[in-house]
Amino acid sequence: MAALRPVPVAGHGIRRATRDDAAALYVLWSRAREHNARIDPRIVLRPVSPEEFADALAAQLGRESSVVFVSDGGPGGLRGFISGSIEAAQPDRVPERHATIGYLWVEPQWRRQGIASALVGELRRWAAALDGIRHLEMPVLAADSAAVHFWQALGFRPFITRLWSPLEPEEDAP
Repeated sequence: MAALRPVPVAGHGIRRATRDDAAALYVLWSRAREHNARIDPRIVLRPVSPEEFADALAAQLGRESSVVFVSDGGPGGLRGFISGSIEAAQPDRVPERHATIGYLWVEPQWRRQGIASALVGELRRWAAALDGIRHLEMPVLAADSAAVHFWQALGFRPFITRLWSPLEPEEDAP
């Protein structure tokens, strides 16, 4: 499959990511992971090298069922990104497939300027163009109240609450 050329989307320099974005995306993705680990100590980061990330990104970009969009600031670098994929629903849910947002990250100095909303909007357009996809799902850390508020402002509503419990009682568990 030929690599897609970066095509800017109206506003905020939104375009599809390419393999050439791997190094810059690795930095942003690492910051998103570190943010999640700071929010909840149950997030334990497995080391991922830039090379492993680049290989995984290339595989993701090569699948029709997944996408990564970036907000490209030009010479200033990437401002943020969103990743998404099409997943099968549980057997007792319809429709049979849905779009899931994997990561969304906007650098702190670029927040509250509409970039995250533009990235989500572009992912929505991508998913809506696929046959049978009628909704998005997004896992959000319950402890990240700012993220919960952001997603609810975009129209996301709780559907299933996933609860967590250690097998052995822990002191100071979140």
